[in-house]
Amino acid sequence: MRIKSALFLTSMERLKPFPGQGAPEIAMAGRSNVGKSSLLNRLGGSKKLARVSAEPGKTRLINLYSVNEGQFLLVDLPGYGFARASQAEKARWAGMIEGYLSGSGHLKHVLLLVDIRHEPTGDDCMMVEYLRHYGIPFTVIANKSDKLSRAARNRAIPVICRALAVQPWQVRCVSAETGEGLDALLDSLDSVLSPPDPL
Repeated sequence: MRIKSALFLTSMERLKPFPGQGAPEIAMAGRSNVGKSSLLNRLGGSKKLARVSAEPGKTRLINLYSVNEGQFLLVDLPGYGFARASQAEKARWAGMIEGYLSGSGHLKHVLLLVDIRHEPTGDDCMMVEYLRHYGIPFTVIANKSDKLSRAARNRAIPVICRALAVQPWQVRCVSAETGEGLDALLDSLDSVLSPPDPL
């Protein structure tokens, strides 16, 4: 797959009808500051597509982007696990995320971002439980792979697999900073979005 265009569509606090609804959706989830906005910008070919901040907790709404003139939508979910957020704010974000996951009839796949340098958190494990509960296919994206040597990556992947109870083929090493691994990720999205072969 090649992404030729990506445009911001809308933001919302909860799932509701919106212009362009009906296209297949690929959602991006992950804890605050894991690099979701940076990856989205890299995929979309624009540094200004999504706001990137060094301060965690900046994505506080569900942000939708139309890709390739409506071929599919990228959905940037609020980052979770922001320590300095109030309990009420954390509960609001959790409700927003679960409401989207349970309510979207067009969600095809979730890219769950984790930082390859660190063991997945309890919040990451809870997100995987959500996805399994609602029967949503997902791929774990081990972001920031450029920060580790190949040997260190090979040690990190089994840690991620054990924590999230996934197989190594469900984990993709990528770098939003360098673009490493993104071609393979786009190829996998192509297969997710392609209709199944008729029997």
